[in-house]
Amino acid sequence: MNTAPTAPNILGNFDAIHEETAYGWAYSPQQPQQRLAVEMIDERGELAGYGIAEHHREDLAPAGIGDGHHQFKLAVAYSLYNGKPHTLTAYNANTGQPLQGSHTFGPATRTFAFDLMSREDGQQWLFEQLRQAPELSRQRAEALLKAYRLSCVLHETHHVEEAKNAWQAIVEATGLHGLAHCKQGEQHLLQGQLSDALASYQQAVTSAPNHPWPHIGLANALEQLGRISDAEHAIERALALAPEHPQARERQNILQRTSLPERVNALVNQGHRQAAQRLLIERLLAQPEDQTAADLLGQLLHPTQEDEDALPGHDTLIAFQRQESVLTALLDHLDTQLNEPPRP
Repeated sequence: MNTAPTAPNILGNFDAIHEETAYGWAYSPQQPQQRLAVEMIDERGELAGYGIAEHHREDLAPAGIGDGHHQFKLAVAYSLYNGKPHTLTAYNANTGQPLQGSHTFGPATRTFAFDLMSREDGQQWLFEQLRQAPELSRQRAEALLKAYRLSCVLHETHHVEEAKNAWQAIVEATGLHGLAHCKQGEQHLLQGQLSDALASYQQAVTSAPNHPWPHIGLANALEQLGRISDAEHAIERALALAPEHPQARERQNILQRTSLPERVNALVNQGHRQAAQRLLIERLLAQPEDQTAADLLGQLLHPTQEDEDALPGHDTLIAFQRQESVLTALLDHLDTQLNEPPRP
């Protein structure tokens, strides 16, 4: 009688999470020389770490665990740095067999000076591409989604070459060059390779000019390079494609706050002080919370006199007078607009 082969029994344990790395070991007694692939899954079923159990640990071989080269060290994906606690479980990637132990990571947060495409946004982009291929089987579509999840976790845990190869495989299967170039651009930004990031995002724009993320990424790369004006043009293109895109809208606000002092100084240096004041007033009316614009307008309306004595409370008085001047200017501007005769 023929019997189906059984999956090898896997021994292993998920020991701990220390700082940003998950530690444990995994071993197959039937295949003692094999180094097992381990994946870490969070409570949502999302892949949160991936790697090979191949590191040496001194206590494993004396305990009968092969040659001792069966420890895994998995970097935690940065998608988990969302301010929420996550329960993580480790599995053998080939058989799906869970290893003993589970651990909680977080709540933890991490901020970057640039925007990173979320898994959800990338997956939506992939969905849109798959819908355009009705002949694609369900099994093939699920395989591509699994490949996408693996690509994301490799990307998020800095497996640079493996991630690059995984994105290339997705490109060959789907034609999503724009998505791959965006992810490569992100990787370059994370590594501080700004010129390479710019080149990747420029390729993404060429490949997918009607998708907002290549333009968002391009704006981020340009901003990091100090090309603020060019970055503003790129983010304006992203918002033209997706007016309510939250990352694009926030990036535009950041860029405007960055460029505002330069624009104001340029107008003042050219003798256009009134134009500088009008620019700041319009900015504040559009975004009342913009403290940079408020400070600049206050300085224009109530500049510090060189011969003023620095008496106790002087700074507080100046700050109050500037706030009062800003409020008066805003009210005067609104009053002028309300009293203007209607245009024919």
